[in-house]
Amino acid sequence: MSHAFIDQMMEQTKAGKLRSPVSETLDMHLVGFGRGEAVYEMDARPELGNPLGVIQGGVATALADAAMAAATTTILSDDEIKSSAITTIDIFARFMRPVSVQKVDRLRAEARVIRAGARLVWAEADVLADGEVVGKFSATGMRVAFDPQSYIGEQGRE
Repeated sequence: MSHAFIDQMMEQTKAGKLRSPVSETLDMHLVGFGRGEAVYEMDARPELGNPLGVIQGGVATALADAAMAAATTTILSDDEIKSSAITTIDIFARFMRPVSVQKVDRLRAEARVIRAGARLVWAEADVLADGEVVGKFSATGMRVAFDPQSYIGEQGRE
């Protein structure tokens, strides 16, 4: 089972040549991946905080979701990615402590695939603030129709 195309797509994402609109908007970056795992990072910026000066929960959830989505993508074979991808159908978030935008520099989501079935995939992620776990996330993904060439388009070509 080949993963050469998937790995190339992930390498382009990691290099910043291929980025989703939400990754651009929130300035999230893929910093590492392996089969069934992925890591995303982002700066903890004041504009991502709520009125209390705490990183808004949806921001941490988006970071975890991006990492879990990347982790699930890495398990697809090159044949599978030609016609399908995995999209999140539910997500569970548990926040361990607030993250002050004044005291934290970097957020990191470390995700891994827990189980992959024929139609559903389960993943988990830890979100860390400057190395300390601040949230635990789990999600279910479902395989859906996908055209990778429409996603890659011209931005992913070298």
